[in-house]
Amino acid sequence: MSLLGGGCMSDLNPWLSIWTQPKATMKYIASTNPNRSLWLLSAIYGFPALLSFFQSLYLGYSLRPMALFLLALILSPIWGYVAFSFASFVILWVGKLFKGRGSFQEIRAAYAWSCVPLIVSCFFWVVLMFLFGGRLFISSADNLPFTNAEGVLLFSILIVKVVFAVWSLVIYLNALAEVQSFSILKSVGNVLVSAVFLIVVSGVVYFLSLYALSMAVENSNTAFQILNESKLIFSQVR
Repeated sequence: MSLLGGGCMSDLNPWLSIWTQPKATMKYIASTNPNRSLWLLSAIYGFPALLSFFQSLYLGYSLRPMALFLLALILSPIWGYVAFSFASFVILWVGKLFKGRGSFQEIRAAYAWSCVPLIVSCFFWVVLMFLFGGRLFISSADNLPFTNAEGVLLFSILIVKVVFAVWSLVIYLNALAEVQSFSILKSVGNVLVSAVFLIVVSGVVYFLSLYALSMAVENSNTAFQILNESKLIFSQVR
């Protein structure tokens, strides 16, 4: 079962063929160089991801838009590489339960090359930075009202980004199915189980962090209280 067709392996340009021939493209990449263009693909993924992260933190109050833009540009390869590697390790581990055959490098390549459509998202971020600047990175409560034209533009860009995100997911499911020797249904299962695992682990880490923080605060308060009592006793002895 395949959502998209295969294709001939010969004379493939992965940057073009991945859009419509993800299985044939991944077969070609896996058989030649699974690490091909990995850092560039990491940057393509990391750049919009970091800008969205900066936006959620409202960093426009403390940094200029150009500084945020350059920071995202510099850190994007590292951010993408770490994201690809961590997610692919989980996919690999869970995929073993489904008898997946892909290596770590092949699974990571499937994730990385599925992000080619995010080039569109990178382009739109540049356009939005040019048009709105710091307004992108501050709270909506402090933002100037958008004009009707601006609202239509933002909504249109959102729709286009959603379409390309869905296409990226379709590419990934096909690419993962190829390297894991899965059907599309098994590929979906591999991704869903991995996602549930990541959510559970993230939740456990989050609550353990809160518990550790509360214990640290409680211990610091206790230590502060003991210190004050010691000072009081020492002063009385003197």
